[in-house]
Amino acid sequence: MAQEPQPAQAPPPETLDSQATLSEQQIEQFADAYKAIQTIQEDVQADMIQAVEAEGLTVEEFNTIAQSQQNPEIQAEVPPEQIERFSAATEQINAIRTNAREEMESAIQAEGLSVEEFEQILAMAQQDEALRQAINQRLAQ
Repeated sequence: MAQEPQPAQAPPPETLDSQATLSEQQIEQFADAYKAIQTIQEDVQADMIQAVEAEGLTVEEFNTIAQSQQNPEIQAEVPPEQIERFSAATEQINAIRTNAREEMESAIQAEGLSVEEFEQILAMAQQDEALRQAINQRLAQ
């Protein structure tokens, strides 16, 4: 549960030149899509917690079992019924993540950007302080 869903890769209709200056409209589209994704991620986090708890596990128990399965050096004695609950919760979480990925892609596209364009702008903002500030101003509105 520590990993947040990320937008999936989509084939690019066009690519942005990392040296190109983004238009105000592209920055606005990015900020609006980013807000929508944040809302989806918050909802998904709550849905994943609910899925775990509906199977009779706490988030801590779920995370402990997940860590023990990913790292054999972690010794955790897990009763078989908890393994079954963990498996059922994992199936639900995977379905939630798949749905969330689709919702995020749709949110990006609804703002007039491709997923690749969104990811490129995100990468550009990590390198460009002025762009990051412009985006943060729009996010604060």
